Amino acid sequence: MKNYNLKLIICLLVTLVTVMSCETELDLTPVDEFAPENVLQSQAGLETLLFSSYLAYNMGQSVRDEILINEVTTDVGYVRIGAVENEMRPFLNFNWDQSTGQFASLFWTPRYRAIRDANTLLDNIEKSSADEDFKKLMVAEARYIRAFEYAYMYKYFGVVPLRTSTDLVVQPKELGLPTEEEFLTFVETEFREAATDLLSPAQQNQTGRATKGHAYGALTKFLMNTKQWGKVVDVTQELMDLNHYELFPNYRATFFIENEPQNNPNNKEIIITWSLTNELGFNNDYQNGAFPPAFRTSSNIPEFAWTTSMANWATQFSMRDGFVDSFDPNDDRKQTIIQNYFNASGVLVNLRTTPDNSRSLKYFDNNQIGNACGADTPYLRYADILLCRAEALNEINGPTQEAIDLVNLVRDRANVNTYVLGDVGSKDNFRDLILDERGWEFFSEGKRREDLIRHGKFIDMARARGLNAEAHEVYFPYPQAEINANPALDQREGYN
Repeated sequence: MKNYNLKLIICLLVTLVTVMSCETELDLTPVDEFAPENVLQSQAGLETLLFSSYLAYNMGQSVRDEILINEVTTDVGYVRIGAVENEMRPFLNFNWDQSTGQFASLFWTPRYRAIRDANTLLDNIEKSSADEDFKKLMVAEARYIRAFEYAYMYKYFGVVPLRTSTDLVVQPKELGLPTEEEFLTFVETEFREAATDLLSPAQQNQTGRATKGHAYGALTKFLMNTKQWGKVVDVTQELMDLNHYELFPNYRATFFIENEPQNNPNNKEIIITWSLTNELGFNNDYQNGAFPPAFRTSSNIPEFAWTTSMANWATQFSMRDGFVDSFDPNDDRKQTIIQNYFNASGVLVNLRTTPDNSRSLKYFDNNQIGNACGADTPYLRYADILLCRAEALNEINGPTQEAIDLVNLVRDRANVNTYVLGDVGSKDNFRDLILDERGWEFFSEGKRREDLIRHGKFIDMARARGLNAEAHEVYFPYPQAEINANPALDQREGYN
């Protein structure tokens, strides 16, 4: 089989372009308007619709905003100068509201678009004459995508409307909120039942398509963010029992394009990734804003050299000094952060003369063309699973040797001193150590906001930076356009 990638998706979507439009969640096209009896009869038609859902599921160019929003609201990231600073100013200052554009354009509408396509497949697949085993796999992948999108939205909005069908008789356009218990149960059940029929990572040779590892991994993150510690321990064990995933030996090289899963089958650390290319619209444009002015190369990353084909934006994506200084000096992970560089005149520039000005070059692409960096952005790595399991074990029993060993696997790869049981102290102290470890391991991957929220530190740390952060801001408001379109949807408390 061909490798699954964005170019393949685009080709397969051609057959749907004229029959499906890009409605928001509430502006749904009735199924009978695009004749599913024609489109979804064949195996090719089913795959086309599934890949349409995958296309919305893949973050594409919006990874930049996802990383920034999840880091400039925390102790890790900062942005200054230009249009992107203006876009991020509400997040830097904790003064977003229901009209802030990214809530609809990034966190809501594309997610419900993927859910719509998954629901369409699930509503109509029994009418298809395709092979039963093939249909069974299609159903599992569609349920995985649907569950993933609901879990993804939960991080930002909490509970959202559970749309499970495109049939407007079954579910009307005006749809209210489920209870928290209903939502959590639905998402967990979808992940677990999808995992039953998904292929194992070793069996699935189409890079990017969902596997049992995807389902167990995404479920782990959902259970973490809902603090279901016992279930986290169970599900991480199921993922580990797949005997597939492992840490890649070299932290920095984990993110090199030549080591992306489709290019290097020996990189078994990446579980879920946003698959990106050197093409506009499907690229990682985070790196353009991370380049400092007139950047040419860095003394600590000599293999990364800027060329005239690459964009270097006026906007500056940077890292806060306190976070950069928190690393152990010998930590290999810090090597992807530059604090000085050589400019176009060959002059060594010290970035630290300006506060909060170090840069992350985690996603450098030597073949970048203009704005189009082709470096994939991992959404979930095996290192995350190890640290999730350690955190859950600590929440249940306090520090244990197993939990410490899991953290040490990550620290050993980073070339920093490992812990012994006597080092970590109490449950509270070990919890803080794990949170620190997550910061050093996952910077520039868009995880810090959810980690601080789970640890109860998101609002307090914002207030410590002098911001007027309020307790309800652990969640974002529902987009105002959705409130206007759906009388059954009430705005989150605090945003009225």
